[in-house]
Amino acid sequence: MKERITNTEAKTDFVKCPSCNSARVDTYRQSDSFVYGTGETAATLSAVVPFRECLDCHFEFTDAEAEDARHDAICRHLGVMTPGEVAELRRQYNMTRAVFAAKSRIGEASLARWETGQLIQNAANDDYLYLLTFRDNMIRLECRRSSDRLPREEFAASQPIPTFRQLPECSSTPWKRGFLRAKGAASCI
Repeated sequence: MKERITNTEAKTDFVKCPSCNSARVDTYRQSDSFVYGTGETAATLSAVVPFRECLDCHFEFTDAEAEDARHDAICRHLGVMTPGEVAELRRQYNMTRAVFAAKSRIGEASLARWETGQLIQNAANDDYLYLLTFRDNMIRLECRRSSDRLPREEFAASQPIPTFRQLPECSSTPWKRGFLRAKGAASCI
């Protein structure tokens, strides 16, 4: 089903026909199916995209707005934040891209690529971004880099991780036995 919208309702300020350069362009939104990936991992996705139709030459086309909608569908399929969500996360903290990059230690160029949809962040970076949606985690990062300590009663989960226990001299673990034999020590099996 086609949902017609006028040129002035379209997200882009001014749409011109790439074929005849006419400004008389009609826009309608419609579900568009497309294939993402190749081979056995290929998936058919769909997105509601704006289709443009020139009223003078009847040329139909899509533009950057349609590509953004497809990109968002791919992000949802992969289970990662969309470019708009990444940008909104930064805006939530009222930070410029440079400040957010410095505080989070994410490269500013990477952040810019994720926000503009030039690249899709990997799952690990997406999980990190998700954790930063919680203000407490951003505070923890800021405190970690400063000389201030977190109040224990407020952030009990931020207490130092206990040190690893030390293995006894005569451990019966296979790797320890092998290490002792390799060093020429007496085995204590």
